[in-house]
Amino acid sequence: MGMIEKTLMNRKQLVLFLLLSIASLMHGQNKNSDEYFTHHRASITGALTTSDAYQLQFSYHYMFWKYFGVGGSFGWWKNWYEDGRASGSNWSIDDDDNKPGNLYLRPSVMLKSPAIGIGQFALSVYAEPGIMLNVPYQRVCIEKTTGLIVTDYDYISTNKGQWFAMDIHLGINADIGPCGFSVGYLMSNLDIYSQYRHLSYDGISFSKFYPMHPFMQGAYLTLSYNF
Repeated sequence: MGMIEKTLMNRKQLVLFLLLSIASLMHGQNKNSDEYFTHHRASITGALTTSDAYQLQFSYHYMFWKYFGVGGSFGWWKNWYEDGRASGSNWSIDDDDNKPGNLYLRPSVMLKSPAIGIGQFALSVYAEPGIMLNVPYQRVCIEKTTGLIVTDYDYISTNKGQWFAMDIHLGINADIGPCGFSVGYLMSNLDIYSQYRHLSYDGISFSKFYPMHPFMQGAYLTLSYNF
């Protein structure tokens, strides 16, 4: 056999070896990403939004398929920066109550793309559309003052305003064994001051004190466990 034939044979063997290696690696990655698939996924999510509010929620999803699940969350959102303050002659809203917050339930659907194995991680594109069902009630404390001294307290409440909102989480999900995390972007039509604008005291409507925020976006981080 001549030198040329030997060279061609060696190259063919090398190509065959590389193809078998790549196939073996891809099979191992797919096996690794499927190995820990279970029907139950629990998670905790934290988020910061452009409405100067943070969110914290605990979730559970039942995974009918490794790419699709249905479940829900129980959470809390809270405004951390004052963007207005209701006040009048000898009265003002309490400092703590001037930052709205609410509890919510959030049924949602989880969608994941097929995973790509990178090292020990199985990476996938992640989407979770949901519906936020807030408590349809707000109650705040009013401080009555004489000069700079608080002399009495009063309470007002409302069951009006937005309590239903739609939102979606979009991002990248990374799983390693039964554990995982997701990071990305969220958007929602929740207006955190909607209920406050329906409050009034001493004939003065709170609507002029608090701005409208009909669109909210932000960043989130989710830690999850599959069991």
